[in-house]
Amino acid sequence: MKKHLLIAGFVVLGIALIVILLRKGDALNSAQKTPGGKGRVENAGAERKGANIAEVESEVGGPLVELPRRVMTQPEILALLDHVAEVLRSGDPVAIKQALTRLDEVFAGKHHDAAVGISAIVEFLKSGKDAATGEGFVVGEGGVLVESTTLRVFLMDQLGRLSREAGSSAALEVARVNLLRPDSADEWAVSMRNVAWFDPNSREFLADRVSTMLAYEPWRKNPSQGMQEAFDLIVYTGALNTVPELEGIMTGLESPLGRAAAVAMDRLAASQPLELMTLLNLKPELFASTPLLRSDLFAHADLSNPAQRQQAEAYLVRPDVNTDERGKFFASLLQSGQFVSHNLTTPFTPPETPAQAGSRMEVLSRTLDSWLADERFSGFRGDLTRIGEVIKRIDEEIKADAVK
Repeated sequence: MKKHLLIAGFVVLGIALIVILLRKGDALNSAQKTPGGKGRVENAGAERKGANIAEVESEVGGPLVELPRRVMTQPEILALLDHVAEVLRSGDPVAIKQALTRLDEVFAGKHHDAAVGISAIVEFLKSGKDAATGEGFVVGEGGVLVESTTLRVFLMDQLGRLSREAGSSAALEVARVNLLRPDSADEWAVSMRNVAWFDPNSREFLADRVSTMLAYEPWRKNPSQGMQEAFDLIVYTGALNTVPELEGIMTGLESPLGRAAAVAMDRLAASQPLELMTLLNLKPELFASTPLLRSDLFAHADLSNPAQRQQAEAYLVRPDVNTDERGKFFASLLQSGQFVSHNLTTPFTPPETPAQAGSRMEVLSRTLDSWLADERFSGFRGDLTRIGEVIKRIDEEIKADAVK
């Protein structure tokens, strides 16, 4: 009997040793797969004092299968984050999706505690550990991310949301420190959003950070999705000092950065039409090489506003504005072209309604009648007459649709 028990004991001991060796092998494989990049990615499986991931697994049946039906403690969340980082490095898309879903539950689920979540995230971010998620950088409603490129970006996004919930300044403090050094453009994008969320007097600081971002050559050569989304901060801050820089970037419209600059420039024209038109009239050299793009920027003018109409009229009689550019300006006035999207910091702008379009056409019609009678515009009355005929047809179509 004792012999059988001894043999059984050796078998159990042998199995335990095999399990330990297998786990060590997995840890080594995970470490070998760890990607390089920012120089801050470390082995996220390292042990922490006061938290043992095996204990958490034992209690909840595996951290990626089921979570406890209570608020998790800070050590438990930290252990879970280490484990999730290992899963992210595995490259298994199913496991990665499950891991990120579990983190959503931890930080936003029924049993989450904002203060505990904030404490755990801040502690984890201090470690510098990171892992790629395999996702993109996608902005959702209210500037909250629906996809994050790395675990750190995900956690910074969650930190902003939790800090709002708890009335905490943690996200602001972490963001300001992060914006001192250009480690990751995606992290900068979320950090600038967090600063905008928590400090309404930060526009000057953010405008400076945006200029630093645009000037940083490594990011410009290989722009991330986060950097492209961060162009929204130009619109938020109203940073007109970036206009010459944006013009230079827009020369490569076929590139992702060129398109991002073009979108930011157009949205800046829509949000600050008077200020931008005044700048472009004072500095006619701006966009001189791309006059048709310049005409689109002026076409954002609200002609019912006397100051904006004055700048638009000053533009029309400029000697450097040729027939093609004026024609493009008139054509752009007919349609309210705008970019509809969720943005990091600026509010979502819905498409123009039929009623708004009708009101805009009425203003444009009255303005054209005034311009036709103005001797300053006698040189292109033919263009004005043709645009007036188009407006009349559009107005008839709007009225016919209203009757239907």
